Amino acid sequence: MDSLTVTIIAIVIVTFLSAFIKGRKKDRCLKKIDGYFIHVFNSKTKTIWGRAEIESNSLIIDFENNEKINKKFILYKNEFKNMQLILMLHNHFDINQNNKRSRVLKKVLNPGVYSKLKRKLANVFATAKDAVNEIVNLLMASAKTMGPMKTLSSQAKHVDRLKDDSLLNLTSNSYEPTWEKYIGKKVEVEILEDKSLKITGILVEYSQSYIFLYDSSIEGLNEEGPHDILVSRSYGTLRHVLT
Repeated sequence: MDSLTVTIIAIVIVTFLSAFIKGRKKDRCLKKIDGYFIHVFNSKTKTIWGRAEIESNSLIIDFENNEKINKKFILYKNEFKNMQLILMLHNHFDINQNNKRSRVLKKVLNPGVYSKLKRKLANVFATAKDAVNEIVNLLMASAKTMGPMKTLSSQAKHVDRLKDDSLLNLTSNSYEPTWEKYIGKKVEVEILEDKSLKITGILVEYSQSYIFLYDSSIEGLNEEGPHDILVSRSYGTLRHVLT
């Protein structure tokens, strides 16, 4: 087989595997808001609010509209890019949710041996996934510059579609060694497109798509009581550690 055929086969195999994983794996930050009452913001505009139900390919929000009719609003994965900020409001917690949150915070501030080993193992897999993503990105870039692929636009479009369907459309890493050192520390998230917003809180978790802070504060936005917050990594990044 020539190099082009090998490259295409490799892309198809990895795309299939990544699609299989995506269909079953939930974002580790979004999993922490499952069952909680949230407010979703696109920039500074609150777009929808209600109780969250997390699936691997969607976010279902159970809300009450102006007619006092209960409805469920479905946000699909390709629409997640519009969720720039997600607030988890403390005043809507029930006893079980409050206890669950307290246990998460306790593990973050004082992790036991099991919690440390579990996180290290998860980071090993995250590092491996990041490495595979980079390799396949190179394979796809190589395929598009090869002679036959370069001249056949229909095949080039197919490669673009494979890239869109894979995990590689996310540029952030699943594992950030610098951030790992500051889990449980108070940090400040810089909003890339709006310097008037400043978000601080305790770094509890991060994923390839989100940063999750407990006991957060937002300067430049009308807050709605005590809350935790998810910040999209396409919207903001961890910039300062507060001591």
